Amino acid sequence: MTGNIYRQARETAGMTQQRWAEMLGVSTEAVKQYEAGGYTPADDVVLSMADLSGLQILGTWHLRRKSAIGAGVIPPVERLPLPQAVVQLLTALHNFDSRHHADALLLIAADGRVEGEEEEARFEEVRQDLQPLIAAAMQIDFCER
Repeated sequence: MTGNIYRQARETAGMTQQRWAEMLGVSTEAVKQYEAGGYTPADDVVLSMADLSGLQILGTWHLRRKSAIGAGVIPPVERLPLPQAVVQLLTALHNFDSRHHADALLLIAADGRVEGEEEEARFEEVRQDLQPLIAAAMQIDFCER
């Protein structure tokens, strides 16, 4: 996501800063600060922004920008047209499958724990390769329909 995510939500909703502020129950100055990067809106305000604009991905973008924890846990997700999101998901699935990760996970999980350096390394490889798959699945959820 490039640009200001809060401005993008307002523009997607087709509202002026004044009308947006009224709808959100905040001051026009607060909206100006959100869009200038001076303030980060509260989570409940962002939920309202997402609802009003129909830009549900806004919550994901907000959490990644708001905290290091969010950025570390939530993968980067773009809002893509549906065909592009589907292609990215299928590509990620193919890449995951071609590396036989499902088989590796079954073998690792068979005894209920990750044991030994080799198994730990393979588990970490699988875990890392899941990240693009998770992001691609989220892009389906937030795609432009």
